[in-house]
Formats: sequence, structure tokens, C-alpha cells
Amino acid sequence: MGWLMRVVPEGCDLIAGHTGVVALALRYFARHFQESILMADVARSIGTSEECLDFCFDQTRGMTPFEALQQHRLNRLFQAIAAQPRLSLPSSMRRCGLPCSAGTVAAFEHAFGIGMPLFRRTCQQAADDRQQHFISSRPSRPSASALAARCSCRSTRG
Repeated sequence: MGWLMRVVPEGCDLIAGHTGVVALALRYFARHFQESILMADVARSIGTSEECLDFCFDQTRGMTPFEALQQHRLNRLFQAIAAQPRLSLPSSMRRCGLPCSAGTVAAFEHAFGIGMPLFRRTCQQAADDRQQHFISSRPSRPSASALAARCSCRSTRG
């Protein structure tokens, strides 16, 4: 059947603990995604071994901790481009802890089904459209002198 049984690393024998280890690692990724991250540092910070960290991710998510970190960074990149489409793509990638490389561009397209440059252009156009809609839909406001005239008329009617 192709089943590969992994040996449970020492200290990783509690099934309920696997999701807790993964949750702690994901919180670490969320706090430090912009930095260079070594899995040994992640494991040490959450009180486990690298082997246990890898085992827990494999058992609960079907991926390595490094793959989960890359997924987190790509999701942050997606959000960053959507929020600030005028920022250059290399700047956005660096801010998310990703290298400015063809590999990052390819990983983005694989993850989201759209090329990064096209996604950025789409987000820029959407931002422009929102701005134009906001400007054209703003109600006209009376001038200060018109407001003052209304106020003075009301106060003399008493």
C-alpha cells in the first residue's frame, strides 16, 4: 500500500501533544516570519526537539515545518500585496522574509493560481477603482459661507 511508518521521536509519544507543538510553532512563525528562522531555534523556543517538531508537523499537517513556514510567508505576501500594491514586489517579498527570486514568484503562482506581477496589477487597479469610486460618490458639501448663512437665519427666527 505504500505506507511508511515513522518511528515516534522520544518525547513525542502523546497524540494530543502534536497539535499543541504545531500551534506553538505557528505562533512562533507569526511573530518572526520576517526574520531568518532556523528550525532548531523554533524547536528550542517551544521546548521540543527538531525531530519532534518535524514529526508533529508531518502527523498533523502532512508537511515539514519549513514548508509550513513558507506557506505562512506566502500568505503574508499575498496580504501585503493586496494591502499595499504600490510597494515594489522585491520590497514586499523581503518584508515577508522571502528571497527575491524566481523561486518565490513560482511558489506564489503555485500557491494562489495567479502570477505575482498580475496579482499586483489587479490589486493596483482595484485600489485605483476604489479611490475613484470614493471621490465620485462623495456627497457635495455646502460651503462655509452657506452654512454660516443657514445658522444666522435660524438664530434670528427665535
